[in-house]
Amino acid sequence: MKNVLIVDDDAVTRGLLSRVLKPHSDDFKILTSNNGKEAIDIILANKIDLVITDIQMPEMDGLQLLSYISSNHPEIPVFVMTAFETPEIKSKIDIIGSSQYFEKPLNMDTLTDCILEEINAGAEGKISGISLASFMQLVEMEKKTCTLTVSYRDKKGYMYFKKGELISATTGDLENEKAAYEMISWDKSAIDIIEVCKKNIKEIKLPLMSLLMEGLKIKDEKNAENGIKTPLKPLKKFIRKK
Repeated sequence: MKNVLIVDDDAVTRGLLSRVLKPHSDDFKILTSNNGKEAIDIILANKIDLVITDIQMPEMDGLQLLSYISSNHPEIPVFVMTAFETPEIKSKIDIIGSSQYFEKPLNMDTLTDCILEEINAGAEGKISGISLASFMQLVEMEKKTCTLTVSYRDKKGYMYFKKGELISATTGDLENEKAAYEMISWDKSAIDIIEVCKKNIKEIKLPLMSLLMEGLKIKDEKNAENGIKTPLKPLKKFIRKK
């Protein structure tokens, strides 16, 4: 039996999702948590096949939970539920990576279809988690001030965000834009987050989407050099209520 974990501090949302998904109890079991800290305890105690999480929560928010999953359980796919305040924020959402994003109020039919698709894909050996590119866009969307530690094999780098804006980055001898390109090009990196930005000066001038596109281009070029075929993915996986 597959396990789907719903993480949201809103009891109404948790209850609604549980009721709507109950008819599919033969396909998967629903577990619920009201914050990221409690969700980690559930992940440690159970085999979780999919996490559906809100972003704004007490104790431990959704970004911190995603950071934990990325570092410790990258095989777990993650769906993100979020509400957008302005058309500007909506226009910035151009998700790159394996996670899917659902706007509140939720379209339950669409969400259910995506859950079933992900669960069935997992049965065929699909491994997915949140990519660094997706995580960076979540930080921007939530206007988060934080420092990301990005690890890949024996490499480590740092990204500094102030109110959702990437202001600086370093890895090895590389700094700022070049460092960001390098880290975005890493495959299946681990991400740690702390709730403080350790830099104050804005050293990166390019918008986040430009950095992401260039970093992913470099990643594709590296894969091509190593004979690795990169599967084509649609840029947008953001799902709006119909």
